[in-house]
Amino acid sequence: RETYLEKIQTVSEEMYEYSKVRAWGKQLLHNHQATNMLALLTGALVTGLYNESNANIWKQVVVDVMEKTMFLLNHVVDGSLDEGVAYGSYTAKSITQYVYLAHRHFGINNLENNWLKMHFWFYYATLLPGFQRTVGIADSNYNWFYGPESQLVFLDKYVLKNGTGNWLAQQIRKHRPKDGPMVQSTAQRWSTLHTEYIWYDASLTPHLPSDYGTAKMHVFPNWGVVTYGAGLPNTQANTFFSFKSGKLGGRAVYDIVHFKPYSWIDGWKNFNPGHEHPDQNSFTFAPNGQVFVSDALYGPKLSYLNNVLVFAPSPTSQCNMPWEGQLGECGQWLKWTADEAGDSAGEIITATQHGEMMFVSGEAVSSYSSAMKLKHVYRASLLLNSQTLLVLDHIEKQEDSPLTVVSAFFHNLDIDFKYVPY
Repeated sequence: RETYLEKIQTVSEEMYEYSKVRAWGKQLLHNHQATNMLALLTGALVTGLYNESNANIWKQVVVDVMEKTMFLLNHVVDGSLDEGVAYGSYTAKSITQYVYLAHRHFGINNLENNWLKMHFWFYYATLLPGFQRTVGIADSNYNWFYGPESQLVFLDKYVLKNGTGNWLAQQIRKHRPKDGPMVQSTAQRWSTLHTEYIWYDASLTPHLPSDYGTAKMHVFPNWGVVTYGAGLPNTQANTFFSFKSGKLGGRAVYDIVHFKPYSWIDGWKNFNPGHEHPDQNSFTFAPNGQVFVSDALYGPKLSYLNNVLVFAPSPTSQCNMPWEGQLGECGQWLKWTADEAGDSAGEIITATQHGEMMFVSGEAVSSYSSAMKLKHVYRASLLLNSQTLLVLDHIEKQEDSPLTVVSAFFHNLDIDFKYVPY
């Protein structure tokens, strides 16, 4: 017992010192920060009875950072996280643990947070038919890194209190893949089992969401994402479609960085959207539940892998010359600090549903280098029926634009696109 205590104290001290110098110490809403701060808080709570002075310092550091996190999340009114569902589950795993521990040990109540109230939709409205695969916007595998059963039972017990969180956790658990690329890694598989056990409230009978059973459109205004047909069984009748055109970091963070309402935020230095992709005006399509146009998942940040337009010849092309896609592309992570990348932004213009038809459009001209001299990069997507998606790109350029060619590439991770003559 004493050996364990000494080890926890030593590592906690190291974590505290690293928090002063490492990037995760100042990059808010990032998966590393939430996870490491939660680790430091756990160490402080364990060692507090034996080394109160140090533990109190560590607790104060964690509370200061995580309360800033919760303050910023209160601006994210759609429950999303810009790093996508996979890394979002990474961050949310630690945020839910912090909210629980802060309430239990310090009397800090974050349960009325706007983000928490809507976070259920980040899991429900991003699920492809069958409850196994999620929309892969930003760096992703095919679904979640951590949980999301733990996060869902937490939300049900403390926020929703209506059984829908328990129901969705039940469906995800029931349909978990047993093999293949959608299986959780051994490092992540059991790491939220204890919190799922602690938070599960058996008195909340699993209950279907009120709109369950028919394909619905859901809009994430902060994330800039629209989905259709999420959270349904995997049958031939159920089609999934997603469209993204949003601001770097999400609308709230982007506006905070640019309009500077808070003196303690030092621009993009306090954020790390490196797991985002050059993907404004991107879409995915799974007609009748079969993935046909897919996301880029976790790979190099190349625009064409995200099903968006690239242009040539561009004077600022950095890879795949003479082609250039959206700002920040080419690296292992999005280059959000390079040149104009911090101003990269797309916008959902229209999102409307009429029966089984849906129309979504977005403008992404601000996501391309000004050297291209583009005036409009507008994409309209019209879902006509469960098997037919019409995509129309409208491009305008300035008279002295160097661009002469545009290319669109739509890829699939499951099956090859092949021309089959009739």
